[in-house]
Amino acid sequence: MPVGRIIGCTRTGVILASLLAGTSILGGCGGGPARAPGAALGDGARPVQLGGGLRPGAARASVLRPVNETQIRQAIENYRINKKRAAGPVEIVGADLNEDGSVEAIVLFSGKDWCTKTGCSLAVFRPGQHGYRVISRTVRVKAPVVISADQNNGWRDLLVSTGGGGTAPLRRVRLRFTGGGYARNAMLEEEIPPDIPQVGDVAIQAASASPG
Repeated sequence: MPVGRIIGCTRTGVILASLLAGTSILGGCGGGPARAPGAALGDGARPVQLGGGLRPGAARASVLRPVNETQIRQAIENYRINKKRAAGPVEIVGADLNEDGSVEAIVLFSGKDWCTKTGCSLAVFRPGQHGYRVISRTVRVKAPVVISADQNNGWRDLLVSTGGGGTAPLRRVRLRFTGGGYARNAMLEEEIPPDIPQVGDVAIQAASASPG
């Protein structure tokens, strides 16, 4: 039984209208051949622009790429077993987060063993000689997950939602790469001011519902 499903080749809807607008190209088409980087979806899809235009004179290409489905599924299963967690839904998207030509995998776990009321676990897997390995895990993350045009330490920032459970309000925050991975707890990150322009690619539009 597959560990999860791969996001890909679907029409992007309106996501949190106050924050996001537009559509995206998603990498890695589950159940079929991977779409070539930059290929059109046939419905006018394109990288999304969030709350503001590109910087003057800046031309930005999408960093979303097809992911090796077989290898990442095996890596996720190994990681789940190592963490002694039950199998559950996952969302997977490939992207060249540090623009080195290799395709990292952004994985949002949404099973009960990976989630609390304020969010779930988001992991970044990096390809290597022996397959994918986890280089970062952030807890209390909710979709949508957007790959920002901004960078820290050579890696793209990730814009995510967090909170929304109990007394914690739902907020949009920025996860920065510190050199050893992205922030470990999204709830501890500062909220993105609504007046700051955001530009990026929608990687994960929504998480699969937790089982049961």
